[in-house]
Amino acid sequence: MRRRTLHRVTTRIVAGLALLGVTVCATACAPLPGGRTVSVLATWTGTEAEHFGKVLAAFEDRTGIHVEYTGTRAIDETLRSDLRGGTPPDIAILPSTGDLAQYAHSGDLLPLDGVVSRQDQYGRPWLLRLNRKVYAVPFKVNLKSLVWYDRSRWRPSPQEMRDPLSLRTGGRARSVWCLGMQALRSAGWPGTDWIEDILLHQVGPEKYREWASGTLAWTSDEVRQAWETWGRILDASGLDRQGRRVALLTDFSEAGLGLFGDPPGCLLEHQASFVIVTYPPGGDVDFFPFPSLPSGKGGAVRRSVVVSADFAGMFNATPQAKELMRFLAGDEAQRIWPAIPAGAAFSANLGVPPDVHSVKDPVGRKVADTLDGAAMVCLDASDLMPPALRDAFGDAVIEYLSAPERLPDLLTELDRVQDRVKNRWRPNEQERKDLLSFSCPGPLNRPGRPIRPVKPNGVTP
Repeated sequence: MRRRTLHRVTTRIVAGLALLGVTVCATACAPLPGGRTVSVLATWTGTEAEHFGKVLAAFEDRTGIHVEYTGTRAIDETLRSDLRGGTPPDIAILPSTGDLAQYAHSGDLLPLDGVVSRQDQYGRPWLLRLNRKVYAVPFKVNLKSLVWYDRSRWRPSPQEMRDPLSLRTGGRARSVWCLGMQALRSAGWPGTDWIEDILLHQVGPEKYREWASGTLAWTSDEVRQAWETWGRILDASGLDRQGRRVALLTDFSEAGLGLFGDPPGCLLEHQASFVIVTYPPGGDVDFFPFPSLPSGKGGAVRRSVVVSADFAGMFNATPQAKELMRFLAGDEAQRIWPAIPAGAAFSANLGVPPDVHSVKDPVGRKVADTLDGAAMVCLDASDLMPPALRDAFGDAVIEYLSAPERLPDLLTELDRVQDRVKNRWRPNEQERKDLLSFSCPGPLNRPGRPIRPVKPNGVTP
């Protein structure tokens, strides 16, 4: 009991110190008998660090192994610095599979074959494989193809749910869409999510795979059309030049607060499932899935969704690190965070059904049902891209909002960056095939769970 109390206290310290990259302990800082420790680096701070702390506490109670956890939003810089200094964490949990692929290619990230024995707990493409070896396991999944609103203030019509271009302010609010482009880790990424969703829902997963893996040009008709469609949606919604400038200065975690104003400052927010933790408690929040969009060429697949995921990988093959990797990959660990009401954590582990989400968390259950019912799941394309291209994508989004007329030049420059990245990192043929298949792993295929449609409002029938 004493250990659990100390754990709760220490995770509060994480919230205050993690932004500075300060290492803190998952429980008391005195090492446990035998001196067995394992270090973990991830992006989670604040409430998310407290939730992840419950997972680490369960591991410590089970094994007696002491966990030193560092939570920082500057995870890319922290990990690169640690690798340069020869002191990488034993385990890092990263949202960018593009980074993980490069670390595997360089030999810093170690294969998990022989470590994670129950690989059958995941659909095959969900494990990051390169050269026929598994390098990372998804720990926490976020569903991105969602549009949020507060039902107590405004409810979209069925037509508005099907067609974002039909949304007009009609004097109800200054803009339909809540929009914030600022983020500590990478400004502009909320806009990259828009482009990804539009492209997937206009032309389908095959073209999305090609684009995410770097074989479809940014200046292609399909990619250009996705950007232009986003611009038309924002124009139709009443987001004028001034509104776009405000969006450039607004943090993504604060943009959605406009939903809950009286009157609301905006009506809808396109954002991932993790946004739940930023909304004020007590609201009547709901969502509908991002709709399929006409492209003029066909090919869009209904019930396709974009997701992001935090993938756990091993950088030091100590016995303690292997033990924690096995635990994080298993359904026991992956049930803990999703069971926390409003925890906004979802799992790709086939042993974690949607009903693990509390009855006190109907929105979380609905998200899990939507993810489970998707006919095609595609990973966030920017997370799959090499870091230089991912950052250039975010920069281009910001520039596009400021000056949409510059779109042709922006796409041409992104093609140039993509070419430079290819010349710097040359994946072999097998790695190219692996990354192409990994971009859209397919449905979860949970045993006994057929793919089913999800009602725009309410829980899956």
